[in-house]
Amino acid sequence: MIPCMGKKVTYERWINIFLPDSWTEREEMGFVLLEKDNWPGMIQLSFIEREDTKRSPAEEATVMIEDTLEDRDIPFPREAIRVEDMGDHAIAAIDYTLKDTKEPAHWRIWFLVDRTRAILAAYICDPEHDGIQIDEASRIIADMEFIPSMND
Repeated sequence: MIPCMGKKVTYERWINIFLPDSWTEREEMGFVLLEKDNWPGMIQLSFIEREDTKRSPAEEATVMIEDTLEDRDIPFPREAIRVEDMGDHAIAAIDYTLKDTKEPAHWRIWFLVDRTRAILAAYICDPEHDGIQIDEASRIIADMEFIPSMND
């Protein structure tokens, strides 16, 4: 499905991103930020070459979310991880919210995984601003396309 979006951004050897109008992308040190003017949150993308290619994309996406949260000492129920398996690639996602802190935050983390690559995407916002913002961020992630690699 080709989304009706404002612009297509290509990261060679990685992905095509379809950004709605008024969204921008910029590269920081080691990652990409997707932002919209006057929005309380942003999407951060990190690109990862898979080391272990024996697991299926769905299995690897799940393991990557579990490892990421465990590395940060964030408790989570494993059944909260949602996985969409498309065969040649998969998306795993989880939400968690930190409310009892000085700066409350809602995180939605995705791992998009194909046979050789993975993309960590995280949307971070104040929990007071959940709703259409996180829904729009989720649509951007769902519409991302891996560029076929030379090994495919």
